[in-house]
Amino acid sequence: MRLLQVSLRSLLVYSLILVLISIPVSLVSIRGILNKEVDESLSLHSEQFLKHIKSFEYLDDLDLDLKIWDQLSYDIVIKPSDGTITSKQYETVSLLDSLENEMRPFRLLSTSVDIKAKPYLLTIRMSLVDNEKLIMALVLVQASLIILLAAGLLLLNRSLSRKLWKPFYNTLNQLKAYQLDKSESIKTDPTDIIEFDDLNKTVSHLIDRNRKIFLQQKEFIENASHELQTPLAIFQSKLDNLMQNQSLTELDATTLMELEATAQRMARLNKNLLLLSKIDNEQYTDTEEIELSRLIRELIAEIEPMAELENITITTDIHPLVIRANKTLTEVLLTNLLQNAVRHTTLKNSVIVKLNNQKLSIINSGTPLKMSHEKMFERFSKETKSENSTGLGLAIVKKICDTCKYSLNYSYLNESHEFTVSF
Repeated sequence: MRLLQVSLRSLLVYSLILVLISIPVSLVSIRGILNKEVDESLSLHSEQFLKHIKSFEYLDDLDLDLKIWDQLSYDIVIKPSDGTITSKQYETVSLLDSLENEMRPFRLLSTSVDIKAKPYLLTIRMSLVDNEKLIMALVLVQASLIILLAAGLLLLNRSLSRKLWKPFYNTLNQLKAYQLDKSESIKTDPTDIIEFDDLNKTVSHLIDRNRKIFLQQKEFIENASHELQTPLAIFQSKLDNLMQNQSLTELDATTLMELEATAQRMARLNKNLLLLSKIDNEQYTDTEEIELSRLIRELIAEIEPMAELENITITTDIHPLVIRANKTLTEVLLTNLLQNAVRHTTLKNSVIVKLNNQKLSIINSGTPLKMSHEKMFERFSKETKSENSTGLGLAIVKKICDTCKYSLNYSYLNESHEFTVSF
């Protein structure tokens, strides 16, 4: 069964519009029909009245009788005519009803008649109160039918929509809850709708393909990292053995020191690239309660010896703050920011660490950046050519903030760099 080209909601709207348009149309039509019936009744009444009058034309005092009739009659008025009205004229007017003492709608018939060769104006009226009540009753009935029709169509639309779209929402809910590293595949049920069956098959095929690629990529990264660690460890071990050789010349020792620095840089680079890949693959999903202030103090205690070698002091203004996050990513985030601040601080200056109002600020003095602020967070972007820097520290910080939905801001003011993370 194929889906209809026009949705049930559109059909409902169109139906309601047609019904709403039909109300004034039917009201005008009914009013016209009732007025026509009243006009026929007025015409018949006038003919009967004239026929009755003509039977008394032999009376000498007929004019006086007509005046008396005009004063006594309620619905018939006959007066001498000036000849302006020659044919029957019908109109609807509001007149004072002396019985009810209020304005009421009336239908009037005005026509010119000759009685004893004298022109008279005959006016006959009929109340439309009963007709108006009938019209109002019909309007109320139509309004009630519209409400019932709208309610019925809404319930029908909701019922059919829920039934027709149930396979789609089942697939959508599974996609929302799907995790590439944990879920295997989504389970879809066969339906009577060809489009939904095609959609489910395409989605299942796409998910299976992406999961296969993800697992292959994850396996490759883990294997590559593991295989690189082994030769790096062997290389480092060989360098250590060579450096213990007592017969080394000064040139040889310098060369070995450079090789050792390169080996350490390769190890850090391998570790950082593996970390970025794991973050990209969303492998750090476990969260826990973290006392951020205590963790920052522990990391500062580890970094202080390195800062003291450069005559750099670390001052703190830390207030208690508990967040729920992945502890590994949080430690990497804080460590990279602290090491970056110490590494780029002017000698014999201080690094300021502030934690309050759900914000962490790390401030260090230094010269202005030569590169743009946006490029600073790109991978392998370095301000200096230091061999100790891999160019991935701030890129990892940015990636962690994006993954954990933290706000990361940078500013340079009063010869100081400031990184702010809003948790």
